[in-house]
Amino acid sequence: MSKVRLYGFEECPFCEELKKMYDDNHISYHYIDINDEKNDKEVNKIMELGKSESVPIILVNKTILSPENSFNSIKEAYLLTNRFLSQ
Repeated sequence: MSKVRLYGFEECPFCEELKKMYDDNHISYHYIDINDEKNDKEVNKIMELGKSESVPIILVNKTILSPENSFNSIKEAYLLTNRFLSQ
């Protein structure tokens, strides 16, 4: 099971950039499309816990990383993901 869950939507350029960084650096992740109705319950919960309605939101192990609250750039989100994965 992947230790990283990435919440976003396909048209989001920030989500796509982060997915590319994960792929290029062999970081395994599970992608959750926030626009897919089957994910509504999980998405609502993670957005509430992450105190954000912006994406991408990242769940690494048990830590939620969300825009404005945890990171201000996609590079910073990637670096934080790595930091939490190495703990």
